[in-house]
Amino acid sequence: MSKDTASGDIVLDDGLDLSKVVTTGSVLRINEICLEDNIEDEKPETKGVDFIGEPVKCFSDLEKHLLPVDKDGYVKKKVLEDGGGEVPHDGCTVSIVYSGYWEDTDDPFDVRPIHKPLVVDLSDNGLLPGLIIAVKSMLVGEISVFLLSHHLMYGEMGIPPRIKPKASCVFYIKLVKNIITPKQGDINFSEPNMFQRVHKEVKLLYSSGMELHKTKNYSASSRLFRKAVFMLHRVRLADEDEEKIQEKFLIKLYTNLAICYNKLKLPLKACTACNEINRLTNIWSNGKVLFQNAKALRMIGAYDSAEKRLKRAMQLYPNKDEMKEELELLQRTREACNQSKLIAQMCKDQKHLVSKEFKDEVDNLIKNFKQNENLCKFTLPTRLHDAEVDYIREVCQRENIFCNKIERNFALDKDERAAAETLGEEFNDLLL
Repeated sequence: MSKDTASGDIVLDDGLDLSKVVTTGSVLRINEICLEDNIEDEKPETKGVDFIGEPVKCFSDLEKHLLPVDKDGYVKKKVLEDGGGEVPHDGCTVSIVYSGYWEDTDDPFDVRPIHKPLVVDLSDNGLLPGLIIAVKSMLVGEISVFLLSHHLMYGEMGIPPRIKPKASCVFYIKLVKNIITPKQGDINFSEPNMFQRVHKEVKLLYSSGMELHKTKNYSASSRLFRKAVFMLHRVRLADEDEEKIQEKFLIKLYTNLAICYNKLKLPLKACTACNEINRLTNIWSNGKVLFQNAKALRMIGAYDSAEKRLKRAMQLYPNKDEMKEELELLQRTREACNQSKLIAQMCKDQKHLVSKEFKDEVDNLIKNFKQNENLCKFTLPTRLHDAEVDYIREVCQRENIFCNKIERNFALDKDERAAAETLGEEFNDLLL
């Protein structure tokens, strides 16, 4: 029985005898000669694969240099490169690379390349018994060659025609990683090797938060993002790879938090989120974060810092209309809440009395602040004396505006809850 090999069909040596199929059975033998035309197509899959080991011509010659690992001598070993750390046990999850060879064959019959280790929980018996015994004899970083008997590998019968009966084999194995298998149930952040579970939970929180954001439920969305941030900060990291994944996800979460806080008119929290991003990476090359930071700074009256960040963001994204609109809004807000006249009146007042001009400027500023929907906080100049402070409090009370006397500045706030946040010496930190 044969078919055109160009079509990709399998070519058999002999046809099928239906009477044998339903009685004694029949073995399919592939015609390897007819498949020679297809070898070229299969080579790219393994070409350039970085695997360990080399062919062994004679197992009996190799066996002379090996030492038994188990009491029956079914697993024999020679260390090629030493490793370190603790020996794996049933409570461990290991990462291994390997290549397996039959005797006197040029190519391995089973390969796990170095760039893609196999991860196995030793308590789940995910490997053949011979390989489990071999791995449990190794240390992290170790490379060893093992001669494995058929008793602990493919058995008396083998798997014809691919694996012959009573077939021993040689495996080159490298133990790349050995960790304690993470426990199931509630996550204990103090335990090691919990990052994968935490990362999975964080991705679910992130997806849910994004769905809520699409429905404009910014408050609920920000709560999920904050929970994800909290989990990532608490989990213990095993290596640099986990640290890179953590850092990348934290930047995404903090960026989304800044967007949500700006939507909720909580600019101080948005600035704090931007600060956290700046600790992880340089925000001056991230136009999206600079844009959110500029919006938050505009809402707290830090116009110069907001303009600096916004112009840098516009350099990174020159064709963003929303950034141009934000710059126009920033300029209009700065003009409406211009403090220059108020500062001039303060300089003229040498007797610590509240002049009519000062009162007029305060009245005008607070009125503009109250009517301006794009401004959440407004910080008045420093060095106000008691009479001026009292007058400002009087006007705020009259206009139903919350005022907060802090160490460095006198701040007005439309949201009393937001004003309860710490300002004072931390105000300059918001400017990065």
